[in-house]
Amino acid sequence: MKWYKGVVMQVLMTEIETEREHMVMLGLTEGFTSRNTVRISQTLDYLLNELRKVMAAD
Repeated sequence: MKWYKGVVMQVLMTEIETEREHMVMLGLTEGFTSRNTVRISQTLDYLLNELRKVMAAD
């Protein structure tokens, strides 16, 4: 089961980095308080919380 946890963590970290880059680009083009930037920020928060859950699980 540990290999599964490692795979899930890697997928989440890849998604987090992709969303982070997307959020920064949107923030620079649309503004950091734009609706789209905030939406991506919320998605990023969700992914970070999921990663935290996976890391805490045994």
